[in-house]
Amino acid sequence: MKASPAPLLLSFILTTSLLSIQAAEGDLKKAVYCHGFKEEDQSPKDVAEFFKPDETVYLSIELKGRPKSGVVAAKFMFREDLMAEAKVDVATANKGVIFSFGEDTFVSFDMKTKQPMPVGACYRADVTLDGKPLGQFPFRVAPPKEAIPSKLLKAALAKGADEDHKPVNESHEFDGLDKVFLAGVGSLGLASWLEATWTVNGKVDEEGTRSFTMEENKENVPFHFAFIPAGGWPAGTHEVSLQLDGQEVAHEKFTVKVGAPMAGATKLSIDSSQLFRDDGKSEPGKEVKSFTTDDIKLHARWKLKEVALVKGVQLVWRLLESAGEKEQVLATADVEAGVNDEIDSSLTTKNGLPRGKYRVDLVQDGKVLDTKVFEVK
Repeated sequence: MKASPAPLLLSFILTTSLLSIQAAEGDLKKAVYCHGFKEEDQSPKDVAEFFKPDETVYLSIELKGRPKSGVVAAKFMFREDLMAEAKVDVATANKGVIFSFGEDTFVSFDMKTKQPMPVGACYRADVTLDGKPLGQFPFRVAPPKEAIPSKLLKAALAKGADEDHKPVNESHEFDGLDKVFLAGVGSLGLASWLEATWTVNGKVDEEGTRSFTMEENKENVPFHFAFIPAGGWPAGTHEVSLQLDGQEVAHEKFTVKVGAPMAGATKLSIDSSQLFRDDGKSEPGKEVKSFTTDDIKLHARWKLKEVALVKGVQLVWRLLESAGEKEQVLATADVEAGVNDEIDSSLTTKNGLPRGKYRVDLVQDGKVLDTKVFEVK
């Protein structure tokens, strides 16, 4: 089973409610995950030890007393990625209540994802009151009832993998232009997921992160991940980490004695830049100095002085001056990492751009390397 990109971020529906029952300062008394709230006071019912992938996550925050003001905020996180967030002003519930004794304030949050949540203990809710932390509260998503237990059986580094995903030429030493394979076998249950993360000389290369999620139970299923950084491997010691349901189950180090010529980030050296009218086939056509309001698609190209590793590069199209319009960013585009001697970008509009002054910036690692200013007439 070859790994392919599979984003784990989830779209969500998040609702909140609050019922006050009060008296003192708004400190946290208790945070409880549950399967619902009681109608009469929004206190938790059916305390939850975990949730299933398709269940609604309920979180009850109990504050001491009835704070007269304050905003309780909750951010639901999958690892360090934000899934959902919401805020509740406690004053809206406590307004108009004069006396109350020995009672508290419950703030409730419930989150429902549009797709099933990945299995694992990778979740938490970060809760604050007026921006000050009340706590971080982890929760776990358990496999479906019909899922078999998931476990890694074996894993190995190699210079290749056959059609059955078995490792070919196992090794911990590679050349700069070798694609490195991590091949393994596991018993993987429904909804479990595997993810490989590659570290190049101590720094994670996000381009190499790949994952897949099981859509059925499989015993002794082979799989492999493969990666080579843009420009090849630099000399040094590199690593790959394999996670099963968010927990590391394998960690392999390997060395590259002779790095690839283009390995590592390099600053680009610009030779020239050009603008092109579209040829009618979504490709650069006639070179121009400016565009007209009839041009629906605009092209820009930068030629480099020498072949280089194009990495961390972004193109930004901007409006500078136009009647009735403010200066603004029109579009941005990330350039796929790779070795090249030129960089191309295009801007597609629905009805053409209004007359005015524009520019397109070539940016690398957040720094503008070159700017091309043009007019639309």
